[in-house]
Amino acid sequence: MDQIKSIMYSLIEPLTKPETYQTLLSNLIMIVIYIIVAWIVLRFINKGIEQFFKIQNKGKKANKKRSATLISLVQNIVSYVVWFIVLTTILSKFGISVEGIIASAGVVGLAVGFGAQTVVKDIITGFFIIFENQFDVGDYVKINNGGTTVAEGTVKVIGLRSTKINTITGELTTLPNGSMGEITNYSVTNGEAIVEIPVSVEEDIDQVENVLTDYFQSIQTNYYLFISTPQVVGINSISRDEIVLSVSAETIPGEGASGARILRKEILKLFKQKEIKTPKPMMLQYDPNQQNNA
Repeated sequence: MDQIKSIMYSLIEPLTKPETYQTLLSNLIMIVIYIIVAWIVLRFINKGIEQFFKIQNKGKKANKKRSATLISLVQNIVSYVVWFIVLTTILSKFGISVEGIIASAGVVGLAVGFGAQTVVKDIITGFFIIFENQFDVGDYVKINNGGTTVAEGTVKVIGLRSTKINTITGELTTLPNGSMGEITNYSVTNGEAIVEIPVSVEEDIDQVENVLTDYFQSIQTNYYLFISTPQVVGINSISRDEIVLSVSAETIPGEGASGARILRKEILKLFKQKEIKTPKPMMLQYDPNQQNNA
């Protein structure tokens, strides 16, 4: 009984002394100061990293996406280092031995190693993604896992543990790097815009092709994403009411779909301007009396 009282007294006694609260308040204030300073330092360092890569790649258009990827990576690593220093400093303020924690990390690591396998896999995969240049920030990619598409869109952030992808419908998807299976990068090679244009069978198809060919010269001048002048490939199909022409053009990487939309709009405007007819559905009137007479 006396031992229990002694233990309780040793626990309660510090709470009755004003010095305890003064020390606690002082430590809390210092913690807030450390966090604020770390946040300010990170802001300056991140700005410095951005400026460094901008100077290094000034005028080199081909390296801009790669620079954005490396900026994200370096900022990610610096953030981990700064916050680790802040954490160890805070622990030392409360009398917790950081050296002891680091020394026991090997023993604790064995206990949690199996649980941390996923995190380690994510980090290793992140290094391979970045240094093998599988994709960069700004690339349009499709990510599959086990044959199923898990994300498709524009890469916004590449980190050591995860990657953020902005989908075409506006959602921001965060994927652990280790969960990525097949990666399709649409921004590496030039794209191709292919559209099918229906024309009425009443039109002179040779004349339509000549009108389109002359007009396509201005499209490449007006739209930066076309690398080559669009051209009429030929007749794709013929039916009772329409002739379908196939038109294609080479675009910059990842802009094939955008190029196709531009071609459709411009060709529609041209057809209205030149009064080129497009197919119209034919309406047949059903006469039941005619069937009865037959």
